[in-house]
Amino acid sequence: MPEAIGEHMTEPPRKSAQAAATTATATAWGPLRNRRFSVLWSVWVAANLCVWMCDVAAAWLMTTLTDSKILVALVQTATALPAFFLALPGGALADQLDRRRCFLLTLLWTTATTTALAVAAATGFLNTPLLLALVFAGGIGTAVRWPAFSALLPEVVARPELPQAMALHGLAVHGGRVGGPLLAGLFLAIWGGASVFIVGALMSLASALVIWKWDYNAPPRKRRTVRLPQSIRSGLRYAWRSQRLRAAIVRVWVLFLTVTALMALLPLLARAYGGVSAQVYTTLLACVGAGAMTVAMALPRLRARFGSARIVTDGSLILGIAIAGIGLAPHAWLAASVLFVSGASWLAIGNSLNVSAQLALPDRLRARGMAVFFMAAMGGGASGAALFGALADHVGVRPALLSLALMTFGLGWLMRGRWSISFADGNSQEQG
Repeated sequence: MPEAIGEHMTEPPRKSAQAAATTATATAWGPLRNRRFSVLWSVWVAANLCVWMCDVAAAWLMTTLTDSKILVALVQTATALPAFFLALPGGALADQLDRRRCFLLTLLWTTATTTALAVAAATGFLNTPLLLALVFAGGIGTAVRWPAFSALLPEVVARPELPQAMALHGLAVHGGRVGGPLLAGLFLAIWGGASVFIVGALMSLASALVIWKWDYNAPPRKRRTVRLPQSIRSGLRYAWRSQRLRAAIVRVWVLFLTVTALMALLPLLARAYGGVSAQVYTTLLACVGAGAMTVAMALPRLRARFGSARIVTDGSLILGIAIAGIGLAPHAWLAASVLFVSGASWLAIGNSLNVSAQLALPDRLRARGMAVFFMAAMGGGASGAALFGALADHVGVRPALLSLALMTFGLGWLMRGRWSISFADGNSQEQG
């Protein structure tokens, strides 16, 4: 299977990139030597920065509109739910159409939705139903953009550097988690929520212009005149039959159920610490991203020393312990340090699962397969935010966090001997 995948991922237009990759040292920054990847990655950084800025502003604005914990948590559900419904159709379209064009259209869509949020916030028309509806609309762009980006990666990066490219992908996501909250907190404090959405709209528009001008030569792909429902069914069928992809899907569902529930409860925890402004909340979020960015740089060494399978199993247990520490932390500074650990665990696990899913897919099914993977992640995220938001309404934020920690540790322990996963480094999931 790996050899077959390698044939799809080394098309003639990328021979020079592949030759460079075989002689380059496998460092975290190595793929950035490839100009096409560096441009794509830069846009991905900006897109994730925009997403996190707007998510933070939306979550904080919701705490100013209502005292309901479930409504605050539903901001995360509204962000994640579109991917559950639309990622697979978006992936099917990306497998049939020009992937760069799909990516470009999602950036323009995000420009439109963030502009609508800015207008509603600036004019005072923003209320809880409208905020959730516009956040949901913004999530549609993310739902289609993620599989399109995931399918573009192997077209511009040679196979030996794909794990490092995926680590940089994670770094962009979590870099946005650091920079997004900090910028959002600054704009919220000085100019209010509308300013965050205005900046987000401008960033999305600038990113769209860069992708429009991007020097990208798509490798030759056999065009198939297949109806969209049939294309979706073939993607689901492959995901079900591939044990390697199926295992990654199950594990990423659990991972995002956990981390999205944690993110949904974070603004409520910041309020519990007495954070009447957004500063405490944005600082706590930034600590999650800082932990992820730190481990992203060390992932090649960690993978070589411990193997990806151990990173997934042990990382899941560490994440459960970290969430318990967050729930028990009496002060914000102590919670911030434990959130750093949770961010590092999240990135390490997620990157390993992402690489495993990428390498389990042939090029003709790549966008659809990654869409199923993304759909599982966002489905877990949407259900986790709603479930633990409702639980926090009944028992409080800290008991909900402790329940989440117990669930995370328990599921991590139970899955140690099940859902075996093979990774690019040749390791398989340990049994027992």
